[in-house]
Amino acid sequence: MLKSTIRLSLLSALSLLATSVLAAGTESAPKEVAGSTGPDVTVFDLPNTSNFGASNGMRGYSVGTTSCNVGTTPLNWCDEAGGCGQGTTSHDHPVIAQNIYKLQNGRMTQIGASWLKHGFLSLNQSQPTCGSGSCQNPPLGGSQLGVGCTDPYGSGLNGSRPLGRKSEVNPTTGAYPFPFTQGGDSGQGWNQRAAVPEADLIAAQNPGARYFVEGHYVAPDDAVSGNGLNNASYREVTVNQSTFNLSFVGNTVREKAAIEAWAAIDPTVELYQVSFRGASVEELFHVARKVTETAPGMWHYEYAVHNMNSARAADSFRVDFFATPTISGTGFHDVNAHSGEPYDTADWGATVSTNSVEWNAVPFAMPQNANAIRWGNTYNFWFDSSYPPSEVMGHTLGLFETGTPGEVVFATGTGVLFDDSFE
Repeated sequence: MLKSTIRLSLLSALSLLATSVLAAGTESAPKEVAGSTGPDVTVFDLPNTSNFGASNGMRGYSVGTTSCNVGTTPLNWCDEAGGCGQGTTSHDHPVIAQNIYKLQNGRMTQIGASWLKHGFLSLNQSQPTCGSGSCQNPPLGGSQLGVGCTDPYGSGLNGSRPLGRKSEVNPTTGAYPFPFTQGGDSGQGWNQRAAVPEADLIAAQNPGARYFVEGHYVAPDDAVSGNGLNNASYREVTVNQSTFNLSFVGNTVREKAAIEAWAAIDPTVELYQVSFRGASVEELFHVARKVTETAPGMWHYEYAVHNMNSARAADSFRVDFFATPTISGTGFHDVNAHSGEPYDTADWGATVSTNSVEWNAVPFAMPQNANAIRWGNTYNFWFDSSYPPSEVMGHTLGLFETGTPGEVVFATGTGVLFDDSFE
C-alpha cells in the first residue's frame, strides 16, 4: 500500500486542521450562497435526471447540474487546444461528477457514481440567488464563468458519452490530462454514467428508503484558490417503481455534499469535517456516525466516510476504545469503480483487536490502484460493541498516498450522541 507506516499517537499533536461537529437540522428553501476570494464554482441547482435503462442488474442515470460562480473573479471554462486567451489552456475547465445515495435503516450509502463530464462552454446566465443575482459577463465570454453567473448542463448533456475518468483528476489541485483518455466501456446503458444496482431501487426490497442525487464540480483555478470544499450539492428524489425514473422532492441543498443530508434528517447523527493540509491546499473528508443502543449493554455503530477533495485518499479506518469491549457484527459497504476504471473493487477487511476495530483496503497487484476512498466517494463501516460511545477513545483515518501526515485522528474522548432505541 502507498501509505506511511508511521502511526501517530491518538492524543499527540496532529496535522489535523478541524474536526467540527455540525448540528442536525431541517432542510429549507435554498438561500443565497456566500462568496469567497478568487473563482469559486458551486452547484447552484440539480434540475433534472436521465434514466438510461438497465442491463445485467445495473441501471444508469445522469443528473443535470447548473453551476454558479460565487467568487470574486471569473472561473476559466476553456477546452480549446490552443487556449482561450489570458494564458488559459485546454486544461482550464471544470469537470462534473454525479452520485446517487440511499438512506435506509439508519445507514447512508452511496449506491452510484458516474464518470466525468468535461465542461466546454459557459452560457453566463443570471439567476436571482446566484451571488448578488447579477451576472458580470467575463472577458473571455463563454470560455469563462463570470462572477454571479450560472451555466446549465442538462442531464442529457452530463450523460453524453464519452465521459472522462475520475482516476485522471487530482481533486486537490484540479489538474487532469486533456484530451482525456477515451476507450472506457460503453456497451451497456449504465457504462460511464451513475451506475446503480437495480436491487437498491426496488421498494419491496428497500422499505422506507430515501434517495438523493448529488452533483460535484472540480475546476483547477477553483481548487488552487482553496475554494474546492463547497463544490457539491444534493437533492432528494423518489423512484418510480414502474419506470425507475427519478422525481425530485424539495429543493437543491446548495454547497452541501449528499452525506450531509443524513445529519439534516437524523438528529442523532454527528457529522465531522476532518481536514488536513499537506503540500497543497486543504483536503477534506466528512465522517458521519450514528450510535444506537440496541439492547441493555449493546450498541450498534454506523460510520460513513466521504472524501470531498483529497487526492491522497484513505485506505484504513480505525475506532479505538479506552477498554476492551466485545466487538461483533462488523460490516463494510463501498461504491465500485466501473466501465474500465483501473481501481480494484475488493471489499475492505475488518480486524478486531483488544481495544479496537480496524478496516484496511485489500493489497492489490498494482498498489496505486487499490480500493482506497477516493474523491467523491463514500464508504461505510459498522459494528456492534458491548461498550457505549463514552468509551470511544478516538478514530484514525489512514491516508493512502505517501505524505505527511500519514493519518489523521479525530473525535477523541467522549461526547458521542447516541440513540437509545431499545426501550
